[in-house]
Amino acid sequence: MAAMTVLVFLTVIYRYFLLAPISWGEEMARFLFISLSMFGAAIAVKDRSHFTITILTARFPASVRVWLEIGIALGTSVLLCIVIVKGWGLTLLNRNQESPALGVPMSVPYAAVPLGATLMLMFLWLDLIIAWRDACASKQTAEETGSRLE
Repeated sequence: MAAMTVLVFLTVIYRYFLLAPISWGEEMARFLFISLSMFGAAIAVKDRSHFTITILTARFPASVRVWLEIGIALGTSVLLCIVIVKGWGLTLLNRNQESPALGVPMSVPYAAVPLGATLMLMFLWLDLIIAWRDACASKQTAEETGSRLE
C-alpha cells in the first residue's frame, strides 16, 4: 500500500510540477490496487474481519447457528469457485495481450483475481475445518464429563 501511495504521489509530482510524466506509473498503480484488493480480501477472510449481519442469526440457538455458518460457507464457496473459474478463463484469454506502458502480459494482473479467490476459498475452508474440529472436541469433552459424573 505504501509503495502504491508513493508511486501515485510521484506520478502526480512528475506530471504536474516537473512536466515529465512517468509513463508507467498509473498502470502500475492500477495493477497494484487490483492485487492489494484481492489479497487484502483473502487476509480479511483469514482473520474473519469481513462484516457480518447478525441481527437474524443471533436469535437462533447455537446448534442452529453452526448449521447456518456451514450453509453460508458453502454458498460462499460456490461463489468463490465461480470467481476462480471465470477469473482463470479471463487470465488465459488475455495472456497474449501486453499492457501498453509496462509491456507485461495482461494475464499477470488478471491472475490476481483467481489467485486471491483461491486463497479466500482455502482460508474459508480452513476456518470451517477448525470450527468443526473445535465443536467435535467440545462435544466429546462434554460427553466425557457427563460420563464421569454418573
